[in-house]
Amino acid sequence: MTNRDRTLLVQLADGTLSGRRREQAEKRLARIPDGAERLERQRRVAQALRSGPATPPTLTAASVPAPRRSRFRAVPLAVAATVAAVVAVFVAQLAGEPSTLTQAADLAKRDAERPAPATAGPALREEFAGVTFPEWDAEFGWRATGARSDRLDGRSSRTVYYEHTGHRIAYTVLSGPPLEVPDHARRIRRDGLEIALYRDSDHGGHDVAIFERNGRTCVLAGHVMRTSTLVKLAAWTGDGTVRS
Repeated sequence: MTNRDRTLLVQLADGTLSGRRREQAEKRLARIPDGAERLERQRRVAQALRSGPATPPTLTAASVPAPRRSRFRAVPLAVAATVAAVVAVFVAQLAGEPSTLTQAADLAKRDAERPAPATAGPALREEFAGVTFPEWDAEFGWRATGARSDRLDGRSSRTVYYEHTGHRIAYTVLSGPPLEVPDHARRIRRDGLEIALYRDSDHGGHDVAIFERNGRTCVLAGHVMRTSTLVKLAAWTGDGTVRS
């Protein structure tokens, strides 16, 4: 789930969405494999926040007399304990697993599982989910060195690794409908292609570029000297050989 998905989840559970915005949020949540279960959990969290701490019958003033000072001390403690428990559940709900895009970018740190696909002109003999992997060696000096397949959040993915002058990047294509890019990403347009760029400082300073090819989300990630390199590689179509 993206940060936007989690925000919509909270708003749906709180009942703060209505009309068209609610319909769009429900359709978006329906595309998430466990969306209904997540929504139900979030609704329980929202209900707990609204209800506040419940006083068990065995601890009523009638059944358990206590000095006035003790009662004033106990109530804040009960409230604090309940709020802490609810907040813990709420934070765990929002934290979740790393997003699909984060997992895709992390593949840049993984090893290839098989040799690189063969070259076929400006493209490789490798196609996945309708996207053809480019052959960047002749044009840019980035040589394909290996490939792997993975499953990320229920989506199949295919990755091809490229290397150039000691630098390595991973080009991952994800199956399924396009994913929303992170809100903090910088968006640029090159040769008609919209590309979202950001630096993943938590993973050794990976540069990440996200774009779409043939209706699929593609992720370029790795260490490069300049982010413009990722832009140049992402936008290149090999005179139309790489599907757009």
